Amino acid sequence: MAQYSIEQLSNITGFSKLLIRTWENRYNLFEPQRTPTNIRFYDDETLVKALNVSILKDKGYKISKIASYSNKDIEDQVRNVTRDDEIYHLKQLNKVIESALTFNKVLFHEVLNASLERYDTLYVYKNILLPALHRIGYLWLTNDILPSQEHFLSELIKQKLYSRIDSVDQGNVQDKEVWLLFLPEGEHHEIGLLVASLILTENNKYVIYLGQSVPLKSLDILKDYFTINKIMFFAIAKSSVNKLEHVVSYLDETFSGSGILPVTRMNDMSLKGLKNVEIISSIDEFHAILN
Repeated sequence: MAQYSIEQLSNITGFSKLLIRTWENRYNLFEPQRTPTNIRFYDDETLVKALNVSILKDKGYKISKIASYSNKDIEDQVRNVTRDDEIYHLKQLNKVIESALTFNKVLFHEVLNASLERYDTLYVYKNILLPALHRIGYLWLTNDILPSQEHFLSELIKQKLYSRIDSVDQGNVQDKEVWLLFLPEGEHHEIGLLVASLILTENNKYVIYLGQSVPLKSLDILKDYFTINKIMFFAIAKSSVNKLEHVVSYLDETFSGSGILPVTRMNDMSLKGLKNVEIISSIDEFHAILN
């Protein structure tokens, strides 16, 4: 069982520490426990309850009314109000975070499977997975969760994406647009690239996926086997951003005529003059290019 300080509970739920203490004292909404040395902490059950309370609060429920419910009643109310998309996103987002904090693989797959039955891959990534990764990443950077919790979630997401990619029949390369996807040397976070691979595959593109930290010169041999239409790579790490112009120039020279799509937060004006280069800075821009 994990233990959370009031600051950690505040960061995860979005409730201020003052609000949490007020609701404890006035409504007995949350019940902190104490260590043998008398330090207050909150357990997993309280964290889940707080996440559910945040959903009901966003839906307009009064905190005095929420406090009168049992934990089961709160869960039932959450199920009732999460039929519309906005609240459904929040519920699923909270459950993804819960699955990471409690190392609950079963919960993660239940949430993702239900979300992917309701929405397409791009929608789930943009509205549920990406916000969850941002929240978990922030909590990790501020030492509010353990690196193991962040890695647990990242690896589960990658496994799910690999599984869905494998379930889509790419068929023969003939008559399909060929996309080359890779991460340059020094880039290791491939969830975004895997999402792109799945979306492209679902849209009947032929994807050559090379994964993380690929040496540029090792790409040359692909010319002997494929006519590459589009090349997509991520430049997020500082080392990749610093080499962005070099990577684009190498690809432009090696794969003459191929469209080059760097995914980066940097608005590199030196690349704007290249007619076959289109910088992607958001998932919406990628979606627009695809369509």
